[in-house]
Parts: sequence; C-alpha cells; structure tokens
Amino acid sequence: MIFFHRANDYTGSTRALASLIELEHSDESLVIVTIDNNGGGFLSTLTNVTIKKIYFPVFNKKKIKYISYVISNIHLFFISITLGYRFDIFYVNTIVPYPAVIAGRLMRKNIIYHIHEKFIDNSFGKGIMEFVFNNVKSKRIFVSNYVFNQYPISKNNYIIKYNSLPLSFIDGVHTIPFNSRTLKNILMISSLSEAKGVNTFVKLASEMPEFNFTLIVSASQKEIASYFGFTTNNNLKILQSQSNIHPFLKKSDLILNLSKPSMCIETFGLTILEAMIYGMPAIVPDIGGPLELVKDGYNGYCIDVTNLNEIISKVKSALVKENYKILSENAFKQVKRFI
Repeated sequence: MIFFHRANDYTGSTRALASLIELEHSDESLVIVTIDNNGGGFLSTLTNVTIKKIYFPVFNKKKIKYISYVISNIHLFFISITLGYRFDIFYVNTIVPYPAVIAGRLMRKNIIYHIHEKFIDNSFGKGIMEFVFNNVKSKRIFVSNYVFNQYPISKNNYIIKYNSLPLSFIDGVHTIPFNSRTLKNILMISSLSEAKGVNTFVKLASEMPEFNFTLIVSASQKEIASYFGFTTNNNLKILQSQSNIHPFLKKSDLILNLSKPSMCIETFGLTILEAMIYGMPAIVPDIGGPLELVKDGYNGYCIDVTNLNEIISKVKSALVKENYKILSENAFKQVKRFI
C-alpha cells in the first residue's frame, strides 16, 4: 500500500491520516507521497514513514497562482506512475490528490479513498476532483454519515468510519480537575480562513473581555500577521501551527468551531474529539459532521455560528459552573465512543 496526501501540514485531514497510520499500520514501513512543507507536519512525527515529495514551485516563498497547482499535479501523476507500480493499493487521503487516482486506475491498482470533505464552491479544479471521485471505481471510507450523504454515488463498497484518537494522543492527556478549572479559557483550532470563522472568533474576544481566548491556526506567524494586520486584544492569543496541542487543551475550558456553513461545512471535527477527552464542552455549527459528536444541550451546543449574540449567550451558559459540570461529564461519556 502507498499513501497519497496533498500536503504534510497541521490541518485536520493530515492529523487524521497520521492517527490512522499509528492505529492500523504502526508495524509497517510506509511510503507517503505529499507536499512536504518546510515547517513540517503531523506526518513528520511518524517513525515508520518515508515521505516522497511532490514538487510545488514557489516564488518569494509564495505559490504562483494556477502554475504551482498545475505543476504539482503533473509531478504527482508522474510520481504515482514511477513509484506506484511497485504497490497493489493506492490509499488516497481526501479527494484532492486525484492525479494519483487517475494514474492508479491506468495501472489497474486498487484505490481506497478516505473522504474528509465536501466542497461547497464549484471551482473548476474542485469539479475535476469530484468528477474523478464519482467516476473511478474504488473503496470509499467516509469520516461521517454527513459527508457520506453529500455524494450522489453508488452505495456499494463503502464504510463510514469515524476518526479516532491514537494511543499516543490518549497517553498525553492530563486533565485539570473540575474544581480547579477557572472556566475562563476558550480555545479554537482551525485553518487561517474566514470560512473557518477566525474573524468571528476575534470579534467574539473583543465582545467578551472577561474571558481568555486562544486561536491556533495552521499558518506561520508571518501569514497570521499578514491576514489580521492589527494588534489583538489583551485577552486574545493567535498562535501558529502547533505540533503538540496538549498544553493548550489542558488549560482550556471550552472548544469552539465557528466554520461558516455558507462557505465551509465541517464533515467531522477532529479537534472537537480531542477536546472532549479533556472533558471540554463544545460549541459547534448546527449543521454537518459535528452533530455526530456534539448533542445540543448534552455535551455542548449546536448553534447558528453566524449569530454573534447567540455565540456569546451559549459561551456564557456553558461556562456557568453548574451547567459546565454536566456538559463536561457528558463530554467524557461521549468521547468513549471514539476510543
């Protein structure tokens, strides 16, 4: 088996692939074809993995619009041919590395798709990805019932398999007892994108000065400074990609996911699961895969995340001591389904 993934970074789909390899393939020597970012990523922590790099041209440390994308896909196709002939199975993480799928079918390889996403926009590139996915014979692994239901494909040869937490992550969990929690610390982990609700999170911090907010984004400090372009409030920290998120989870009391449904619908939400094992309630959108993790009023709240007033209200409600204790206990109960 050879693995294909778009980019080795600190995003959720990369973390999910790293977790799967640790859980199911830790005793094998594996090859992963990916864009290997200079800053590393979750795949770099795996000792049994050899990374074969996809060439992704940049100019002044920035991608060249369209050209970088086209060249990297051409290179991925040829790597898939020249390297992939030795393998029987092409394991394709997300629908993005479609050139590997085309190459694999030309060589009559078995294809396994692990699907984490359903794109909302209808760009030409994403249309190609979905066309290949919908029309190439493969085994399909969906990360949630929600994402499965988004694809009008044959219902044959598929499974729904929730992301789970590997032992190495569980071993790193050290929770703070309930009575020692301040109930003042709010965390969000996401990509640096308006679609992921980072702007809403910053606005929320400014509206709630009595709480402490931490935003961890899969980007460099330079990219963060360029995106926001201002000095943040004293109660808000915006941090670059983190290879170890345990210290942040340990000191946080509440996890948020504010992805805007009109731009990006979450299909699972691995960071929610990671927070729940710390006994952390979650506030999530009222649509998509997070609804399979969070039950409204049980271990968090499922709300309209475009309504700032509703977010404020639910944050305050969740962090009332009496409510928090119940939500936290239920988060522990819920997470046991995914261990």
